[in-house]
Amino acid sequence: MTSLSQKNLLNLAQKSEANGDFEQAIQYLEEALRGGRTAELVIRLCDLYLKNGQEYAAFALIKEEPDLFSEQDIFAEYSKILQANHFLIEALEVENLSKKSVQIAVTPIDLTEQQEIMRQFKQKKHVTQFDYEQLFKLDLSNFVNFAQSLLLDPSLNFAVRIALCEDLVRLGVKDKIRVLVLSQSEDFIPRNTELLEKGTVYREIISAIGSRYYHRPSQLPTVLGEVNLILGSLYPKLAKYVDEPDSFASDLASYIEKHDGRGHHKLFEQIYANLPK
Repeated sequence: MTSLSQKNLLNLAQKSEANGDFEQAIQYLEEALRGGRTAELVIRLCDLYLKNGQEYAAFALIKEEPDLFSEQDIFAEYSKILQANHFLIEALEVENLSKKSVQIAVTPIDLTEQQEIMRQFKQKKHVTQFDYEQLFKLDLSNFVNFAQSLLLDPSLNFAVRIALCEDLVRLGVKDKIRVLVLSQSEDFIPRNTELLEKGTVYREIISAIGSRYYHRPSQLPTVLGEVNLILGSLYPKLAKYVDEPDSFASDLASYIEKHDGRGHHKLFEQIYANLPK
C-alpha cells in the first residue's frame, strides 16, 4: 500500500517528468521507494530510468521483484526492459523456464558490437555482474559458442564458470558442452542438468551441514561459504564425485574444522589446488 508521503513524492515526480526533468523525477521516486516497495513505484521508476537512458538501472531494479511472472504489469515491464537492454539471452531463458513468451520482441545487438563485448570480456581481470550481464546482448549462437570457449579456459573465474553453466541450463541447450572440472575436461548436456542449488545432491549436503551446525549457528555462514566453494568447484558434475551425500558432508565438515577430509581428503585437496589463484 502506498503511504501518504509516497503519494506526495509520486505527485512531485509526475510534475518533474511533465517538465522534462527526468533526473529530479527519478530522485523523488527513489526516495519514495526507500519508504517501502510497491509494484506501482517500481514500474514508475523503471519507466523513468528507460526514458532517461538508464536501461541497466531499470533491469537491476526490476530483478529485485520477488516474482517477475505472476503479476501481469510487472511481467510486461520486465519484457520492456529486456527489449531496451537487448537482453535476448535472458528473454530466451524466461521463455524456456516459464513456458511464457516475453511480451515484446527482444533482439540482440548487431554483430560488430557483439564481437566487441566478447573481446572486452576476455580482457577483464575482474568480471563484475554488469560485465557478465552484457553477454545477454549476444545472439544465442554467439553466447553458446563463447560460453564453450570460456568453460575450457583454466584461468576462468570460479563464479563466472558456474554462472555460464547455469545460464546454459536455463536456456535448455541440448548440445553437449565441455567444461573443465578439477582441470579435467568433462561434458554435460545443459538441458539434462539441474541448477546447482536445485540439485538433489547439493540440497542433501547443505541439509546435512545445517544439521551438524545446528547448535553452532555463529559458525554456519563461514562453513557454508567453504561448502559452496567446494560444491561449486564440482558443478556441473557434482553427482560424479558424490555418491553418498551424508558421508561427503561429514568428511567435508571434518576437513573444514580439522583439515582431515578422511575418505574424501584427496578430493578436497585437489579442489583447493585447482582454484584460480
